[in-house]
Amino acid sequence: MATLMSESNSLIRGLHHVALAVCDLPAAVRFYDAALGIEPWPAAEEAGLLNAGQAWRLGNAGLWLLPAASGACPKRRPVNEAGLAHLCVQTPQIGPVIERCEAAGASLHSSPIDLGTGFLYCYARDPEFNVIEVEGVAPVWPQDRPWLAHANIVTHDLPRLTAFYSGLLAVEAVRSPRWRNDARLDTIADLSGVELRAAWLDAGNAQIELMQYLAPPTSAVTGRREAGAAGLGHLAFEVRDLSLACARLLDHGGWLQAPLSAGAWRAEGFDPDGNRLQLLDLSAPSRRQAGLDALDDPWITQRFSAARAALTASS
Repeated sequence: MATLMSESNSLIRGLHHVALAVCDLPAAVRFYDAALGIEPWPAAEEAGLLNAGQAWRLGNAGLWLLPAASGACPKRRPVNEAGLAHLCVQTPQIGPVIERCEAAGASLHSSPIDLGTGFLYCYARDPEFNVIEVEGVAPVWPQDRPWLAHANIVTHDLPRLTAFYSGLLAVEAVRSPRWRNDARLDTIADLSGVELRAAWLDAGNAQIELMQYLAPPTSAVTGRREAGAAGLGHLAFEVRDLSLACARLLDHGGWLQAPLSAGAWRAEGFDPDGNRLQLLDLSAPSRRQAGLDALDDPWITQRFSAARAALTASS
């Protein structure tokens, strides 16, 4: 887990929202409300951030629940399949959060597992099989409502994708060793003989987690990116200057869906693997209430990291 930087004056302000396409929108709203305590974000809809679906939020980031294409159906994809693979929430109350997830219809890969990192890990699948990683953290303060910790992307080329996000976010990646020969990893992932490498990049209010499974190996081929497919659809970053952010995306190997037009405040693009990204400049007065600063606690991950470090230093 990387230490989060100060929000300061970085070009990329943070991970604004994660988009999830679902086949049964009302059922998905009920599930995420009951399991994670999401709240409506009407300012995001009023600012024109959605063409369809509904805008919801946790304390530090948004969750867009969008309708999947007509005829799309939920698919239980293995966690080593390439693409946007899961979202992770953190909580000092992992037991109650897991209980709420199960009561709302989630299935678990396992009960929470300790890997010796100071965190507990559990993969839960919502009723449409999308993976939510629930991380149990040290109770440095009382906190009932979980917050978004990271968005996970699985890739067949970890060095390339790490270089892209490191350049886009202008941060150094924290890289893992090669993890293998650990039955606990197999249990968490619901796979056999897991070997993987990972990298974490600070996006301001949350992290981007990149993984490459070496066994079972991640393939470049994936159904996650098919148009209208059910599952995680895109990541959106709030930026300070859209033109500069687009130039940085292009400089580091991404591409735009269309050239940036004069006066634009949003751009659609892709990372080098083809995962969909949005860049959002919400500095106009009509859109500020749809920005990260308008959330209840946008920098909670930073506060938690600092509090945890202080607690460790004093022990």
